[in-house]
Amino acid sequence: METLFRGFRRANGLVGSRDYRLALPSVVCANWAAVKAAELSPGAIAVEHPLGCAQIGSDYEQTLRVLCGIAVHPNVNTAVVIGLGCEGVPARRIQQAAAERGRIVACQLIQEQGGAEPAASLAATALNAACKSTREPFGLADLVLGVGDIARLGPMGRAVLVEFSARGGRVLQAGEDPGGSARMPYGEPLPSWRTRGWMRAGAGDSETVNGLVASGAQIVLAQADARHLGGHPICPVVRIGYDERLRAALSDDCDGYLAERTVAGWVDYVVAAASGSPVVSEVTGSALFAIARTGPTL
Repeated sequence: METLFRGFRRANGLVGSRDYRLALPSVVCANWAAVKAAELSPGAIAVEHPLGCAQIGSDYEQTLRVLCGIAVHPNVNTAVVIGLGCEGVPARRIQQAAAERGRIVACQLIQEQGGAEPAASLAATALNAACKSTREPFGLADLVLGVGDIARLGPMGRAVLVEFSARGGRVLQAGEDPGGSARMPYGEPLPSWRTRGWMRAGAGDSETVNGLVASGAQIVLAQADARHLGGHPICPVVRIGYDERLRAALSDDCDGYLAERTVAGWVDYVVAAASGSPVVSEVTGSALFAIARTGPTL
């Protein structure tokens, strides 16, 4: 029975299950520069998204909250935020919010550097300067398991969460708490003192997973079916199948079927994945990044 995982300690005390170097655009206009920066820094990754411009109110705040959560995520060794310079969600604001959460994040603005290519080059220099981290053993109290839609996993799926908690792990679940407790806003950081929390889900699976990751989950558990597939750029997603009729169709998209392991066996699988064992979506390169919306783009 695994009660420890091997992770990476960050400067703010949190522990990551992965050690990514990340180029993060604050706005859709900076997507190309982020991808280029990752290409110029072997082993680095970039995410792309269509947001960051002409957003207001709660929609703006939510996008800012999610991008900051990704930038400071414990699975990220080093992040560089790349902005245009006139965007609605300013890269400097993400940098400032990251500092408030104990992480130093570099920032490059395309307009300040005279174009996307020089900004990408400078971002790549920062990514290349990152020091490689080393895995160390930690208790499961340092591990947050994000839980997406597991409704079709039934009592056994719920038992996996109980077993994970019994070993000392923390759980953040998307959706409605049957006990009626208040849900955290989408992408809001799970307070360090809470061992269990509920977060507002996104409109779809990929939005929900991204919200859980932005809230600090270092690994995610969700069911696998035609509407619930794929991983996340910076976080392992354990997908469990439940419908034997879909086994052939989803054989390359899930980490196994519910009955293939015991409850304890699935928890051991989650802990092993948090310690670096690749999940199926990491092997196939299937990663989705979507941010939930609360309003229109103007």
